[in-house]
Amino acid sequence: MKVEELIKSSLAAHKEMKDDFSNCAEKRWQEKKVLKRKVLYSGQNLENVTLHGQATIEIDQNVKKNSQSSLLITTNTKIENISPRPSCGVVINFPEQDLSEYNRVSIWIYIDAVGYHNFYFHFTFGNTGEEVLHAPSLLPNQWNHVIWEVERIHRDKVKKISITPFLIGCPPEAEPMLKVYIDEVAVEKVEADYDLGWESQDRIAYCHSGFFCDAEKIAVVEKTNSKEFYLYDVENKVVFTGKPQRITTDIGNFHLLDFSEFKNSGEYYLQIDTRKTKPFVINENPYLSSLWKSMNFLRLLRCGEDIPGVHSACHLNCRTIHEDGRSVPNFGGWHDAGDVSQFEICTAEMAHAIIDLALRVKESDQTLYQRLLEEAKVGINWLLRTSFGDGNRALAVSYRIWRDNILTPDNQTVICSTAENGPFENFCAAAAEALAYKLFKEEDPIFADWCLRTAKADFHYGQKGYEAGIYTKRWGSSIVAQTSGEGALAAAELYALTKDEQYLKSGLKYADDVLACQQQDYPEWDKPLRGFFYEDPLHQYLLSYEHRGHEQTPIQGLVRLSEVAPNHPNSLKWKKGLELYREYILTTCDLIAPYNLLPGHVYHLDKINIDHFTIARTISSPEKALDILKSQVKTGIQLAENVYLRRFPIAVTRRGFHATLLSKTKAVSLLAQFFKDKKLYQIAINQLEWILGKNPFASSGMYGEGYNYHPLYVAFSGQMVGALPVGIRTYEDFDAPYWPTINNAVYKEIWGHTTGKFLWVLADLVK
Repeated sequence: MKVEELIKSSLAAHKEMKDDFSNCAEKRWQEKKVLKRKVLYSGQNLENVTLHGQATIEIDQNVKKNSQSSLLITTNTKIENISPRPSCGVVINFPEQDLSEYNRVSIWIYIDAVGYHNFYFHFTFGNTGEEVLHAPSLLPNQWNHVIWEVERIHRDKVKKISITPFLIGCPPEAEPMLKVYIDEVAVEKVEADYDLGWESQDRIAYCHSGFFCDAEKIAVVEKTNSKEFYLYDVENKVVFTGKPQRITTDIGNFHLLDFSEFKNSGEYYLQIDTRKTKPFVINENPYLSSLWKSMNFLRLLRCGEDIPGVHSACHLNCRTIHEDGRSVPNFGGWHDAGDVSQFEICTAEMAHAIIDLALRVKESDQTLYQRLLEEAKVGINWLLRTSFGDGNRALAVSYRIWRDNILTPDNQTVICSTAENGPFENFCAAAAEALAYKLFKEEDPIFADWCLRTAKADFHYGQKGYEAGIYTKRWGSSIVAQTSGEGALAAAELYALTKDEQYLKSGLKYADDVLACQQQDYPEWDKPLRGFFYEDPLHQYLLSYEHRGHEQTPIQGLVRLSEVAPNHPNSLKWKKGLELYREYILTTCDLIAPYNLLPGHVYHLDKINIDHFTIARTISSPEKALDILKSQVKTGIQLAENVYLRRFPIAVTRRGFHATLLSKTKAVSLLAQFFKDKKLYQIAINQLEWILGKNPFASSGMYGEGYNYHPLYVAFSGQMVGALPVGIRTYEDFDAPYWPTINNAVYKEIWGHTTGKFLWVLADLVK
């Protein structure tokens, strides 16, 4: 659908956009030829079925798909104020079997429910103790064919399959009773998807959204005997002919299909030998479709509002409690991810990104500007309303279930979130609120004034808390490069608005702290690099991220200070720091050719801060977790003894790296603007292309945008057009991309934080 039609049919992203299922990878999976099949359970009896949790089971003869009967689980979703949170499920047992020749599980599920839009289940399969979990989105009142490939799962000694419907609470529009029918459970043999490594095989890797007229336009294939490739317009006319360029890199042999010299706007497709791409655009704003779809996703992600097709006004009774007994309602803003939690950091950065983008398009696209204005207010309002005015605010909000609007006197689950004082969080809020004043001062001066007053207060509390060494329980001690970078950014924004020298003075101090964290000289390494950051001025720990990404913060602070105080004597120091980071990017940007993905981080085996990694409860100790991380580090590119550059970040539990990549990309796009550097612009574009299809799997990472996009872990909601997940992950110690058909948190979990970073990069690229 053309962008103009998309905007019109969705009422400028006020009406839910629907995906074209024919473009989804799931359709391709469902149509795979089944080479061999074995039925493990057909719903005929309860002899080998074990029930656990809050439910009853029986055999039903009436609702069935392929068998003579089905297994019926009956349960109740009204679980509010029940602690610990109840669950239910069944385990289907069978004699130990070697199922190695089968690489896909197939299960038919029917959910009889009233008032629900979506459910999510946990399915586990594999050898005992090595089971892997699959958590797909299931639609009520229709048969769901649940399939997932298990090529990499040990399955030579399989004894069971477990099926766990999650009890997700009962919203007011729903009825609590839930009936789940399980028909046929089988294993199948199919041609498995390629899911690990850099090979493109027979796929053409290209950006599904399209290309800028004046930027590089390169697709990637692995093998071809063809001497030419062709660019066609939508009328099937050849408009460009080129020769594949063979290259050899550390990750393999490839051919580049370079049509950069073609600059005419329009819709096109590529062909080489018998392979063709799907259509894509070349124009001045090829990401406009993905931008509007992102706005669709954010509206569907809103909390506390009635969102047709997703949920009624939700979590209206939920509150965050101050230690002095005061409380604030914390509904509103956006649900953070698939678990419908909320986090202040994500909300502040998302709102800031939307405001930056709105200011960018104000003069060129009023329709988009007004839509961005509306969405920005959703996030800013939440920041304003959830502050206690003393540095404490709602930082980490847990909802976990849908809720009834009727609050019983004994209900304690609505007050499970505790206020905290976090310096980084307050700086994030201050920066976003200050910029909101600039955006709304003409549109809504009363609201704008509220934003500015609160920004000043939040900056003060951020300063005070930072000086006192305060930090939040969830995220741990302050990271100097990150927090000082955000402090410098907030100070610069307030100085730009008020011209109060105290803000500039604070910004100078934070900028000095940022620069003290930077590697400014060449270390004595075999392959020396400089310009990257440590967490701290003492260079005790290298700055790295496993999940949320904030690598842009030190750069953002230095850039904004340079913009608001260009003639200050310290501006030369700031510029040098920015030039060094540019050098670091330019030195490493081609290491993962031909995809030109920016590497993850520099790691030193003795400078890993284990306190800033998420460790699963199954890991026996921090020492064990550190061993796991070090094993991953050693598979990277060695720079010196104990020093490596990983193509992907390391992680114990939270694998999935779109957000870490996009935070670095935001730093690059900022520098591209600051230095007017075309090479940096192209590097930033390359990272968006990776996410939108120019990857080994030729899979768009945005649901409903492009082609071959995977279903995502949405949990409480149905699949949402425009959603970006946590991202392509890694497997075991391999420093290579892994994108399986298995759906699970966190790598396939929808995440507003990722979308915020995506929009923040676009704020520097759109024209």
